[in-house]
Amino acid sequence: MTAQQDLTEGRQPSETEPVPPPADTQTTAVRPAKEPSATEPPTETRRPAETDAAETDRPAETVSDEGETEDRAAPAAGGEAGRRPRFTRARVTGALAAMLVAALAATAVLQWVSANQAHDALAGLESERALRLEVSGAAGSFGQALLSYDYQDLQTTRSTLMAQATGDFLTTYDEAFGGAMAQVIVKLKAVSRATVREVYLSDVDEATAHAIVVVDQQVNTAEAIRSVTGSHLKVTLVKEKGVWKVQEVTVLGAAKEDQYNLDGTPADGQKKKD
Repeated sequence: MTAQQDLTEGRQPSETEPVPPPADTQTTAVRPAKEPSATEPPTETRRPAETDAAETDRPAETVSDEGETEDRAAPAAGGEAGRRPRFTRARVTGALAAMLVAALAATAVLQWVSANQAHDALAGLESERALRLEVSGAAGSFGQALLSYDYQDLQTTRSTLMAQATGDFLTTYDEAFGGAMAQVIVKLKAVSRATVREVYLSDVDEATAHAIVVVDQQVNTAEAIRSVTGSHLKVTLVKEKGVWKVQEVTVLGAAKEDQYNLDGTPADGQKKKD
């Protein structure tokens, strides 16, 4: 045995001497799990199934900070994208509701305007109709009064007609009826009955009017019977103090005129009265 062998054998460890751990390396060393200290909260231990499910649901993360930011922003972007359709539908619904309200309001306004216009038009027609009826009544009443008389009560006839006349016609009629006309009526013992057949109106306004009055007349005297059919009187009316009065009269003629004896036989060879 040499001195080198003795040295080597002297450096070999004995069986009872502990073996020191090998030095740490970067590739094979495994550090023991760190025991939690009393101050640190215990780490939650997840079951394998929960871990796998969580890792499956969670999007893949990258090592870089930018990738981690993008991964974290991805769910938020997805949530915003998911909410966007609901926000769009709400806006469309609101716009449709506003358009519907505007349409209903416009329809209501148009109906109100149309109703007012219709009411005004109807009121105008009613006013015009009432005016024409008033003028027609005045003209017809005058025509009947002009051709009706009774020799036994000429004053009543005269007063009735003069209340419906004015202007030049009133002056002319008063002079004629108070003179020769009245004497002839009394002498013949004439009684006249007039019936108004038609009244035609032309120009009518609030102050003046023109009309054609068609009258049938029968005059009974002490000598004969005279029948006049379709006498046409053209009259001009004016409104004085709210009352329509005749200002001018023109006799246009009659459609037919017949004369009979008191026994009903035609006078002067005319056909016998039916």
